[in-house]
Amino acid sequence: MPVQTGSQFPYPEFRKRHAQERPAPTIWQWERLAEELAAAEHTEYGTLTLATPDGDHQVVPGMSMTFQSVRPGEHTTPHTHSWWHLYFVRSGSGVLVFDETDETVGVSGGDIVLIPAWHVHHFENNKSGGDLLLLNMSNLPQLADLHNKFSNEYAPTDVQNN
Repeated sequence: MPVQTGSQFPYPEFRKRHAQERPAPTIWQWERLAEELAAAEHTEYGTLTLATPDGDHQVVPGMSMTFQSVRPGEHTTPHTHSWWHLYFVRSGSGVLVFDETDETVGVSGGDIVLIPAWHVHHFENNKSGGDLLLLNMSNLPQLADLHNKFSNEYAPTDVQNN
């Protein structure tokens, strides 16, 4: 890739380029979300990501909100990444495992969990009841914009060796 020469422009033009209209408030009605969640494919990385009326996945600048459903008897793959998660447990119950230390934390409806960047983690739903439904807020879009989106997945036996 060849080195390029930059240019410049007057500061007032810079300000004008970043002028924005004030966004309107947005609501996602639970009844409709519940219907879409029931009909959607449930991957271990997420089921539905909220979007603004214009389709933007950043519901607030640099942040996304994704529903993740872990079905009874299932679990996610142990993984780590450069973004943080703030999980709101919407319903169900399960276990959050921090794989580097084998520490486990039970989670159930109403709990809120912050997982800082680079902590190896996964969720398990060992219950015979319903799905463990999580609402996940993260700064993944911000890190992607900064070209700093990195992640690793592990087989459960690999985590202790890294």
